[in-house]
Amino acid sequence: MSEPVDTVDDPIRETADRDAVAAKKPRRYLTARARGAIAIVLIVVLAVLAGVFAYLYVDADDVNSAKDAEATQRAQAAAAAADYTTKSLTYSYQNTDAFFAAVKTNAGDALVKRYDEVRSTLTQIMQQAQVQATGRVLATSVTGKTDGNYTVMVFANQKTQNVQNTQPSELPTLLKVVVTKSGEGWQILDYGPPS
Repeated sequence: MSEPVDTVDDPIRETADRDAVAAKKPRRYLTARARGAIAIVLIVVLAVLAGVFAYLYVDADDVNSAKDAEATQRAQAAAAAADYTTKSLTYSYQNTDAFFAAVKTNAGDALVKRYDEVRSTLTQIMQQAQVQATGRVLATSVTGKTDGNYTVMVFANQKTQNVQNTQPSELPTLLKVVVTKSGEGWQILDYGPPS
């Protein structure tokens, strides 16, 4: 005769049976309403991310544009200072009028007044000594900006000769030039050795 089967509950077997039954059940898919809600949430999240990235891109582009504009302004200020320095270091006793016309061009009122005050004395010295000079800019450096005025340090050489020194000699010189934007060009506000 066979022995009776023990009917004591086996928790391990019950768990395995439930897992097997759950595995055989068909998966439930999301309803159309749930899928629509998830899609809307995803669209909103993507729109917010796109907005954030667009803001960051525009902000970075504005910063780069401002830096480029400032670099352009600094380069133009340096070029104006270099041009003016070349004109101021180049002159001939044979045509002092051309020299004074050149240094007054694009000069501020205070600088023009300074040249007017020394014109007769400087002309007399240049003509008596028969001075001829040629300036050449070697380097420029924009060292500051205050209220739209750029301070430019200009390192240049000036080759000069006169009655006493008929052989041209070159002298290095360092000049401070203050320039400001004026309409389409640049105006020289101050010019001279650094203080």
